[in-house]
Amino acid sequence: MEDLRKQANDLLVYYSKMQNRLSQAGVNDTNGLVMMFAQLQRGLDAVALEELDPAIQEVNRLVESLSRMQADLQVMKELKVRLSQLKNGNGHTQAEATNGGGNGMSGRRL
Repeated sequence: MEDLRKQANDLLVYYSKMQNRLSQAGVNDTNGLVMMFAQLQRGLDAVALEELDPAIQEVNRLVESLSRMQADLQVMKELKVRLSQLKNGNGHTQAEATNGGGNGMSGRRL
């Protein structure tokens, strides 16, 4: 009989510690945890597993398209910068062309 009381007491101590940990995690009690699990299960049941793979594939296709678009835009930007440099004379930037080739001589050449 004494062993049974000790086991029951140990179980109550464990349950109390578990309740404290749940409370620290934002769950009021085990009933709240069970309700959260049921809510999660209902939410997951609303989406068929067969729907997820095609959706994931579509997202991957979209990401690949956006990546290609980003690469194309980057190339276009680089081309525009280079073309602008050529228009300003022999590959110099606008600032270099304005201050005499970037040599710090304010347009004077030696």
